[in-house]
Amino acid sequence: MKWVVRGPGTSREVDVEPNSGGFEVVVDGRRRPVELVPFDGAVASLRFPDDGRSFQVTYHNSGNGTWRVAVGEREFEFSVLTPVEAMEAVTATQAGGPSRLSAPIPGKVVAVKVAPGDEVSPGQPLVVLEAMKMENELAAEQAGRVAAVHVEAGATVESGELLVELK
Repeated sequence: MKWVVRGPGTSREVDVEPNSGGFEVVVDGRRRPVELVPFDGAVASLRFPDDGRSFQVTYHNSGNGTWRVAVGEREFEFSVLTPVEAMEAVTATQAGGPSRLSAPIPGKVVAVKVAPGDEVSPGQPLVVLEAMKMENELAAEQAGRVAAVHVEAGATVESGELLVELK
């Protein structure tokens, strides 16, 4: 099945096909077998049989296709969309209109990298949010002008709290 995986400043088409030992993933034309061994709760082991590497991962589905995955000390947040959902998102972004950046999880604002009136491009970091001892750069999903910044460095925010508005 084809998916579109979107992270800060990047988007990739990913094809996932089940096989007898797990599944095969095709990214950027490169096919890799992957074995998934679920542990307790939201913890699993990902093993790549072609080179013998394996990683313990923790994962959380935040809803609306958004996932948070931790591999060792690194944490990633990305959206997983069907190709149709991805096209709808692109169409909505191209239609213009305001964009709102909200906190995906509760945390502390480490840095605000923009000010009202700044021009931003897709993927440009707007706010750095610390959560679970990890710093996460929250980026613009579309180009625009910063209409308002609702937080400052040092502020504690709740999940869903509005951080930055673009127009």
